[in-house]
Amino acid sequence: MDAVLKELDKWEFAENIESELEGDNIAQSCYTNFKDILVKTIIHEIHEMFDNDNQRVKYFEKNKEEKIFNAFMENKEFKILLSKKVSEKKELYKKVIVKLDFSEEEKKKIAETYVNNILEGYCYLDICVFVDLDEINVDTISKALSDEVYGLLSPDEIKAKFKNKIEEAINVINNDYDDDIEEE
Repeated sequence: MDAVLKELDKWEFAENIESELEGDNIAQSCYTNFKDILVKTIIHEIHEMFDNDNQRVKYFEKNKEEKIFNAFMENKEFKILLSKKVSEKKELYKKVIVKLDFSEEEKKKIAETYVNNILEGYCYLDICVFVDLDEINVDTISKALSDEVYGLLSPDEIKAKFKNKIEEAINVINNDYDDDIEEE
């Protein structure tokens, strides 16, 4: 009973990003990163696939984070161990191969979801992304975000899709944001 995962629940992924950003805002830290959130979401999806009344995911391979991330990037597989309760005192174990088979388009959508959410985390951008840049502009931020998503989106793709959002983030962080809100 092998399994193939071809899509990621973007809502769950976005929720995981938001949760990590909230933690970073409280701790004033820079723990949020694409790799960890992606792996966390894939692990959640695997539990969704296999955990039920009689069966549980018992164990992932050693170095699971690295193996799962590499499997995602290279469309490879990794092993998990399932335990199935057959009686009150007896469990059966079964190794299962999980193949990650994400299209390049799906990988780009996942990276876009990440970038879109990160660009709304102004505190995170300020203390974790902007601080390492010699110059803060659309080009340097697009490059930094491309690196953050391991090149799944090029700096040009990020710039084309998120230019306005990047400019807005720069303005908010630099306190240049125009507060003109129409009052009703």
